[in-house]
Amino acid sequence: MIEPSDGAPPDSGMTLVEVLVAMGLFGVLASILLGLGLSTQAVTEDTRDRTGVNEEARIAMERIAREVRQSAGLDSVTLPGTPAGHTSTSFTFWTDFNNDGARTNTASDPEVMTYEWDPDTEELSMTAVTGLATVTRPVLAATVTSFVVEPRSSRWQYDQVGGACSCADGITTWRELDNSAVGNYNSEPDPQELRFADLLFVSMTVEDGNGTQTYSTQIDLRNRS
Repeated sequence: MIEPSDGAPPDSGMTLVEVLVAMGLFGVLASILLGLGLSTQAVTEDTRDRTGVNEEARIAMERIAREVRQSAGLDSVTLPGTPAGHTSTSFTFWTDFNNDGARTNTASDPEVMTYEWDPDTEELSMTAVTGLATVTRPVLAATVTSFVVEPRSSRWQYDQVGGACSCADGITTWRELDNSAVGNYNSEPDPQELRFADLLFVSMTVEDGNGTQTYSTQIDLRNRS
């Protein structure tokens, strides 16, 4: 047998214990890297989904604001409890898109529209009157957990009429109109109050991944007749 020239012991390779320790360390490192990769992927997908929901909700709010701003006014507003037992939230308006002064209800150019939120299905939909029929379509694919509508007025003289506070807050709601000389005291936003409503507050809460996002706007009905 030939001995090493430098007198060092012969290389006997790695022992079984060393191999097992190396495999264990490699497994731990691989698990850490895999977990980091999966976590990064989950965050990326969640961010992409939230971005999509946010963009969809933003576009929906802009659409509602644009259509209502151009409308001739609110035809009707139905809120939870008005009338008693009602649960959904909706409002109907007419927008003279073709400027002919008439309510066009054809399938190609519907001008009378209703936005409605159903708390049971948590869906926001839009219904258009098309002649003798109506067509209803969902506005958002995302889940809408809350949809608040409040007709308001710029008639500040009715602000806080019948309210608990003696000071004005700068917002005249349909309830304050209803409790004033121009209302009918029936606790419903009916035509008696809507004829003075030239503002519409809309707030929508949408499920956004594991959380929610709320979008709010106040629309000036500048074309109200």
